[in-house]
Amino acid sequence: VGVMGPWTCDPILARALPEAASRLAVTRLNRDPTFTQGYWWDAVVLAEACHTPQAVAGLPNAERYVTGLVGPLNPATCGAAGLLAAAWNKPLVSWSCLGDVEGLDTLVTPVAEPAGVLHAVLRFFRWAHVAVVSAPQDLWREVGQGLAQDLRARGLPVTVVTAAGSEEEEAREALRRVQRADGVRVVVMCMHSVLLGGEEQRVLLEKAEDLGMTDGTYVFVPYDALTFPLPYHRLPYPVLAANPKLRLAYDAVLTITIDSPHGSFHELLQEAKEAYEIPAHIEPTQV
Repeated sequence: VGVMGPWTCDPILARALPEAASRLAVTRLNRDPTFTQGYWWDAVVLAEACHTPQAVAGLPNAERYVTGLVGPLNPATCGAAGLLAAAWNKPLVSWSCLGDVEGLDTLVTPVAEPAGVLHAVLRFFRWAHVAVVSAPQDLWREVGQGLAQDLRARGLPVTVVTAAGSEEEEAREALRRVQRADGVRVVVMCMHSVLLGGEEQRVLLEKAEDLGMTDGTYVFVPYDALTFPLPYHRLPYPVLAANPKLRLAYDAVLTITIDSPHGSFHELLQEAKEAYEIPAHIEPTQV
């Protein structure tokens, strides 16, 4: 199984430790007779380029040594990767592909579509008008554009789609656009969560606090937490403890994430560490 992602060029995604995660997954698969059925599982990590045009450039070489693919993370490359997988008759398992893409006969979505979950929450609270603010990297710009198109297709007016980097002026201009738009209630942040070290989100939320946008007028939703179980139960996040302005701004953040009923990600990773399934030097809270 080939595991695709921008592991070498995105510092936060590199902390997902794809090699260790892949080894852990295939080790457990190979121990389970329900899944093996005479087969032996192995995994190879495939690096996605961070620039969209090059993201699948190395994929054709993988046909010879993979029987299935997990990824890609950049939704703009789903079409190309999906067509290759369909031509090879190999499954492509991806949680990041947005909307329906024609001809992707072997595409498998393993979790509820993030845009669909977000739409259900917005409909429940009757928040129709949405703004999308993404980080400037290709991955997040593509996620933001794809999410806006998907929400519009579901009938929601997405009036602002913009990008903001780690400079305060970029965040201010993006938020001013949100303020000038008519009736925006929700700002979806397509960028790495500040809880994981995302600098763009920190700057955006701090600037929103400066502009008085965190008093309940706007709701800020981190998109990335929709795609994995963000630990939340009895867990302190140092970045909030050390930054009073960010802590105040975070009152306006609504986090929607995947529940993990058998324990948090960190707890389960610690159990794997104690069972010698992953290297002893790995610190779960840093992953």
